[in-house]
Parts: sequence; structure tokens; C-alpha cells
Amino acid sequence: MNNKTIRLIILTLITAVVISGCTSSSATSASSWPGMALSGEEGYFAYGTQVYALDTKNGSLLWRFPQEGSSSIQFYAAPEVSDNLVIVGDYTSNLYAVDRENGFEKWQFNDAEDRYIASSLSYNETVYAPNTDYYLYALDENGDLLWRFKTKGPNWSKPLADESYLYLTSMDHYLYALNLSYANTDLTADEDGNQTLVSTPVWSLDLESAIVSNPVMEDGILYVGTVDGILYAVDLEKQSVLWKFTVEDEVASIWGTPVITSDAVFFGDEGGNIYAIDKQDGNALWPSPFAAGSSVIASGVGIDGKAVFAASDGKIFSIDASKEPKTLTTLDATLNAPLGYANEKIIIAPASSDALVEAIDTNGSEVWTYSPTN
Repeated sequence: MNNKTIRLIILTLITAVVISGCTSSSATSASSWPGMALSGEEGYFAYGTQVYALDTKNGSLLWRFPQEGSSSIQFYAAPEVSDNLVIVGDYTSNLYAVDRENGFEKWQFNDAEDRYIASSLSYNETVYAPNTDYYLYALDENGDLLWRFKTKGPNWSKPLADESYLYLTSMDHYLYALNLSYANTDLTADEDGNQTLVSTPVWSLDLESAIVSNPVMEDGILYVGTVDGILYAVDLEKQSVLWKFTVEDEVASIWGTPVITSDAVFFGDEGGNIYAIDKQDGNALWPSPFAAGSSVIASGVGIDGKAVFAASDGKIFSIDASKEPKTLTTLDATLNAPLGYANEKIIIAPASSDALVEAIDTNGSEVWTYSPTN
């Protein structure tokens, strides 16, 4: 059995765990990790049966949606925040837009046929919502369908956009570039007969493996990791791979978004290793990776030129391009949710019996915690 087959088996097993957790009948908890979005002084956390809006200065609850949790609604995808709305998809094919100020529902979009695992993107008054039914849905600010694009596999990754195009990575191995908007004359009839389909992307690239992590973009270069343990740097203007990094049979699946600093691109893998890569040529900056001690599923965050990661065993640590690590704290929790940074605090979503969300300072000291029972 080759390494690629093993990785695909692991991916299938983890997917099954995510699905079972997010479709739990419990009205108060789920075994999957929370989705997180930070905007200004507010944090939005989708977990189990509700979405929570918190003040990141002190962890106080601003609102929750819906007001009363129900086992018929389960959330996994991270919320997306626009000027006025918080947009979040659930595990039963519904996409909700709620008022950012008070958490009251503004609209629902119900045309998808499968789960929302990826976060939506709100850009120029358009919502781009990837779904595991293979479609990307583009909606106007009132939740009405503008157009949709069908990939060849489930979509687990949040799209990105620049002034020219929308970029979508998919589990079908491809990076797609799409126009930000389409005239009705550009659309064709979909399987349901409606004139809503974008039949062909502007361009696409085969990245040779399934993609479940969110890409990140800097200076016209898109960075994304794959379940086969390859980190790609794609030159968006040239529409080609600038470089790719892997070490055969050593780099495990990449679940988290790469962390970009002025010196390097950092990423962690399922095998528990942290790599630092030169942004220009794709070469490793260290002769060997840093061993975190357990798998690194969570996306890290860049702070003051360092990358901060969470290992699944609860350890939170920083590391710089010279491979100087520092353990900030260790929590009694399994950490798979992405880290955030707001108000000079590292925001963690352990979803443990002690706290749904916790904030620590950059020295690792606890600042506040929030539990739905607070």
C-alpha cells in the first residue's frame, strides 16, 4: 500500500469523524472543531447547534444564533463577516445571513444539496459559497442566486479574490479562476434547466491532490497545501506553479492554512511537523522540520514575524525562521480549530468542557474564557 493510498484512507476516516460529529443529535455539543472568524473587536464561532458572537476584549457574549439551539441545525463551517452580515452555512444544506449587530436572521439560501464545510467569501456585495455538492454558489446581498459553478469534487476550502478574479481550490485537485461576476448571456442552462451555470472557468490548474485547507494569498502568489503533503506557490498572473515543496514519504497531509511572514511560509502537517519555506524559491529553510509533538491540524497565525501554531495535544507555541521555538501554554484539550489574533490576544477555540473559546496573551497567560454555560 503506497503513501498516497494511506493518506486517502486517513482523509476518509477523518471526514467520517467530522460528519458524525456535526450531525450529532446533541443539542449542546458536537465533536468536530469550531469554525472561527475575527473582525475588528468581535469574534464569531460556529459550533454545534449555534453561532456565538463574542467581544474579543473580554470574552462577553454579544449574541447567539439561533437563540435556542436545535438538533435540526448543526454548524461546522467558519462564519464569514461583511460590513453588516455574518454568513454561515450549516450541515443540512442551508446558508444563513444574520444581522451582525444583533444576530437576527436576514435571509436563508436553501438551493444547495449537501453540507457547508467551507466558509463563504463576501466580496464586493457578493457572497461566494462553496458546498460539498460540488457547486460554488454566487449570491447577491439579499441571498438571491446570481450564478453557480460546478467542480468535479466536494468543496471544503474558502475562496479568495483579488481585483480580477475569484479563486477556488477543490477536493477535485484543481485551482479554479473565475470572473467575479457574469452577465446572464455568459451563463448556460444547468441540470435543473435554469440559466445559472458558469460552464468554463477562466483558467484552472491541476494540483494533483485533494485540497481541504484554505489557501492564502500575498503579492499575487497563492499558497495552498494538499492532502498529499505538497505545498504549492502559484503565480496568479502567470497562471502557473511558481514552486512546490514536499519531501516524499515525509510530509503528511496539510489541513491548515499556511502562515506567511516576511521571512518565510510556515505550515504544519498531520504528522506533527512544522516546515519553514523560502517564499522565493520554495526551498526549506531548515535541514529538518520542527517536531511539534502531535499532529498540527489547526491553521496557525502570524504575530510579530513569528508563526504561532497549536498542536492537537493542546500545546500552543511560536517559532521563527531561525527555528527558535517557544511554548506559550498547554491546554487540557484537543486543538484542531484555527487560531486567531485580535486585540493583542491569541484566540483559541478548544471546545472543551472548560471553555468553548479562550484568549491568551502573547506570553501564554490566560486573559479570558467563554463557555456557553456562562
